[in-house]
Amino acid sequence: MEYKVTMPILSDTMDKGKIIKWYVKEGDFVKKGDKLCEVESDKAVMDIESFEEGVVKKVLANEGDEVKVKSTIAIIETMENGKWKMENERSEPDHLKSDEGKTEKHKSDTPENKENLQKTDIDSLISSIINTPSKTKKISGSASPAAKKKAAEYEIDIEELQNKGEIPKPAHLKDIDEVIINKYFTPKAAKLIKEYSLDINDFKLDHKIRSDEVLSYIKQNSIPKITKLTPNQIAVIKNVENSIKKPTFLVFEEINITKKEGIKLTAQIIKALSLAMQKNPLTRSILKENKLLTYPASNISVAVSRDDGLFMCVIKNAEEKSLEEINEWLKEIKTKKLTIEDLSGSTFGISNLGMFGIESFTALINDKDVGIAAFGKEKEGVMKVTFTFDHRILNGVEAAKFINDFKEEIKNV
Repeated sequence: MEYKVTMPILSDTMDKGKIIKWYVKEGDFVKKGDKLCEVESDKAVMDIESFEEGVVKKVLANEGDEVKVKSTIAIIETMENGKWKMENERSEPDHLKSDEGKTEKHKSDTPENKENLQKTDIDSLISSIINTPSKTKKISGSASPAAKKKAAEYEIDIEELQNKGEIPKPAHLKDIDEVIINKYFTPKAAKLIKEYSLDINDFKLDHKIRSDEVLSYIKQNSIPKITKLTPNQIAVIKNVENSIKKPTFLVFEEINITKKEGIKLTAQIIKALSLAMQKNPLTRSILKENKLLTYPASNISVAVSRDDGLFMCVIKNAEEKSLEEINEWLKEIKTKKLTIEDLSGSTFGISNLGMFGIESFTALINDKDVGIAAFGKEKEGVMKVTFTFDHRILNGVEAAKFINDFKEEIKNV
């Protein structure tokens, strides 16, 4: 039986995922729970595991491909009636087999096959399909017709490159383009060609082209650099667009804070905020299908800038954690591999730009959160804060009580 591995839905906002790498290849045997591939969603990178035992029959998506959720990315052949039934192991009647599938004895013993083999010339067939003139040098090696045509134009020996392991088997058009770029462009120039998606035919390929020549062409023709958005960037855009739709109101405040030795100011803010949230249930609430869901714990989303992007990472049960534990979480979250658990489940958020010298700013509410507090730089024990609240859940009076509770808690942490 066939078990289809599909792109899972890893978050509410995910509509497609990116294959980062495959842990298996076609023909590999896998057990339940074995890792199949690594997938990047709009919020995190996750490993996809097999729910069945069997042999990997087909891998339908390449590394780097973005695939819609619920689409099949691989097929695993499972055991049926105690036997594996791989497609390439099923026997076919001789009259249905291709010449390549028959034995040498069958080929040689049948006069009709001999005649067909004499008439059939694969390279000639490829030449006729791709309209390559008969005088063009035949290209050997495993490649698509388009790749062979391009290789013939530029006198590229596909078979030799494949034997050296420089291009894959079979080779495709993009592989040949890569060879041509490396042949006629310096490494820096080749990088520019790819970054700006330039057509190499716009250049005179009779010498090694340098980066300054490519840059000159880019400027003269006012060509923009195209940067593909990462899944996280797409998720941020969706979050911003959804946040703008919320009816919100702002409260501008100043708080007094005493910095503790060895503890980040953000850790003190998280702790005080979590305690104030315990006194104000609406700050632990979200709206869902015309219902108000109020959670027992203070789960806070924190804007974290990492090398791989900006994430709203969630610290769970912050009211139960010590300042030292929160401080350690802030250090670990900067570099750890994020999971869906690290990015979901919050009801209130914070963003701190004080370390960049920003005095005050406003922030957009994260995802389903009820509000967010934006903190500026600390100056002589004072920080400016802008609170943004979802007016559907809190009114002005309820927000004021929460802010006053927070101002008291921050004095004591």
